[in-house]
Amino acid sequence: MSLMCCLGLLAALPSPAASAAVPGISGRGTDESDLSVCERALSLGFGDLERYQSALPSYLRLFSAADAQSRWHTAAVECPQRFAEGTVRSALAFHAANTLADRTGIGGVVTASSASLDDDLTLHVDTSTAAGLSLAEDRAGFAFEILAARHGADATMYKLSDQRKSNAQILATVVAHESDPRQKVYAVDSLIANPDETVDPTNGLKAATSAVVEMNCALEELDAVSAGTGKQSDSASSSGSSSDSTADDASSSRTDAEAHDLAVISTLVSAHIATALDLGYPALETALLK
Repeated sequence: MSLMCCLGLLAALPSPAASAAVPGISGRGTDESDLSVCERALSLGFGDLERYQSALPSYLRLFSAADAQSRWHTAAVECPQRFAEGTVRSALAFHAANTLADRTGIGGVVTASSASLDDDLTLHVDTSTAAGLSLAEDRAGFAFEILAARHGADATMYKLSDQRKSNAQILATVVAHESDPRQKVYAVDSLIANPDETVDPTNGLKAATSAVVEMNCALEELDAVSAGTGKQSDSASSSGSSSDSTADDASSSRTDAEAHDLAVISTLVSAHIATALDLGYPALETALLK
């Protein structure tokens, strides 16, 4: 069956969310002409999510998962209250799409996110957010270096270590800090005692130690962004009337600089989550979505 034929069949399928309000968006009908970029991304994202988790044929689920990756990335960037959710769901959709692509043998559908930052990266985030991101990358880089040594100079682990440390260096210099946020050396007892498999202290899940290191890096970065955007939300609410997350999602808009920064960070975190899943971390929404 040709690619265009598959796409045509997918487009013809009714969206499960087409006749109801999207979760988190109230008071909306089925006409999408007046939806904001955020609302449209959520509407399409939830529809794609339901399709690729359904019992549809694998090739149709593949295209829905690939679409969901893009929809949820847009939601992460454009919806003020949904950065973490959009980023996590985008990564989960990417993982699902990769799995389905391998199963069906259909290539060229899935777009991978990069876990490497450009040397000439420009960010406009506050110093505490940049520091949190840098610290998370540096901690992961150190952990992978220890794991590489514990696994007989494993080349893959060393590559991950170098990549994370490079990211940490870029993030440490992209925004002016009073001091270098990186600690360079971190506790190693758990890594030495459990180099192969460990229990993630954040949720009690057991997985390969390398997968836990990578997922913890991603979750630490989501927390850093959440803390930064939380400060901005507190500042905004103190100067005006309060509103719920639905109103925030519907009416707030990002500046070009904010959208750029969140797109870069979301892509980075999604790549970390995808790598963790590839290394054996359980792909459980309930464990990753707080």
